Amino acid sequence: MTQSHKIVLRLIEEGTKARAHFQIWWVLRSLALPKYHSTMSEPTYIDFFHAANSGHYALFFLALTKIFDRDPRVAGIKALKQALRAEGMATVAFQIERELKPFEPYVTKVMGIRNRSVVHNEHAISRDQVYKLNGITSNRLRDIIDAACASINAAASALGISEDTVFEDDRAERATLSLLEALERGRA
Repeated sequence: MTQSHKIVLRLIEEGTKARAHFQIWWVLRSLALPKYHSTMSEPTYIDFFHAANSGHYALFFLALTKIFDRDPRVAGIKALKQALRAEGMATVAFQIERELKPFEPYVTKVMGIRNRSVVHNEHAISRDQVYKLNGITSNRLRDIIDAACASINAAASALGISEDTVFEDDRAERATLSLLEALERGRA
């Protein structure tokens, strides 16, 4: 197994985590409200939903930033591009670079949020200030995740990996909404 193949397999895991946890967090913080607010506020469930909301947020952020981590020891996009070039697949590396180039300024901001709020709790600045300074919206986060996952899947395809790639639909959103619907019916 080549180095690029190994890296893509790791990136598929992280891309799947980033997309799934983002979709679950998105449903809990926006799509579920106000329809399922009373179910989510039910004393039997409220602690779960508070923990799930913040937990899925942290998990998607960690997975996303692992994809873009530039540390040479990390199996991220940078390492993938280097491995692809070393293995004679410079065209694939260039395609990834081209597809992700428009997101570079936002990725820098996402890494700043990770460093100042998700992984570390910087005491000189509040969490709200970190987000305000970085100006990243939920829609922009989804765009970054989608672009990263598309690039990972394209690299996987170029390497002959066709199964178990990053899913491309909203299935985690649908599953979360189905769960909320079942809980709502159970309360009735």
